[in-house]
Amino acid sequence: MTAIQTTVVLAMTADGKISAVDLRAPRDSDPADKAHLEYQVSLADLILVGAGTIRSEETTFTISNPELLAARQVRGQPPQPITCVVSRSLELSPALPFFQQDVERWIFTTRTALERSSQTTALHKVANLIDLGDTDLDWDRGYTIMAERGIRKVVALGGGSLTASLVQAGRIDDWWLTIWPVIYGGQDAPTPVEGEGFVPRAAPHLQLIETRQVGSELFLHYRTIK
Repeated sequence: MTAIQTTVVLAMTADGKISAVDLRAPRDSDPADKAHLEYQVSLADLILVGAGTIRSEETTFTISNPELLAARQVRGQPPQPITCVVSRSLELSPALPFFQQDVERWIFTTRTALERSSQTTALHKVANLIDLGDTDLDWDRGYTIMAERGIRKVVALGGGSLTASLVQAGRIDDWWLTIWPVIYGGQDAPTPVEGEGFVPRAAPHLQLIETRQVGSELFLHYRTIK
């Protein structure tokens, strides 16, 4: 295991949904949640984002707060963390606005995708493509690569499939969950952790270590019990 700390930062509704059934449905911006997210991202050397999230949102989250940018400079970090998109299939359009943003871009993918995707050549020009295995993502290899390149703090921003993969690999150290005071419902609306799920006795357990309340929103900080 490497010494990289990995924190999941996600917001969800009171009924446990990270998005409505319509992933592109507009949602009112929340200043408190955005400030919290920006602070957490400002601590990272690298952020992990699922390909579905990038396809839906089209851009990565970036830091704009001058105080947070100054703090990164003092710590010897670049203005923005690396954004690493995780895509087993490499089904990403090089025309996405993300590929024009002023950030360092990595893509964790599979060797099969690199060999078969029609986008490989174009994506090579705008991102660092890194294979983590033939058909499945080998997170041990991924974390070794990150450690070799000086990454010490990772923030994972979802979506649910990426988070499930990291949970399964035992790579999540702590969680920041924002609870929005709203109900989305919908059996097909995405949740923070997708995948096959866990039976109760094998489920990862958490310890609550911090809570904050801003208006009707809750910010919950959990540590994974290992």
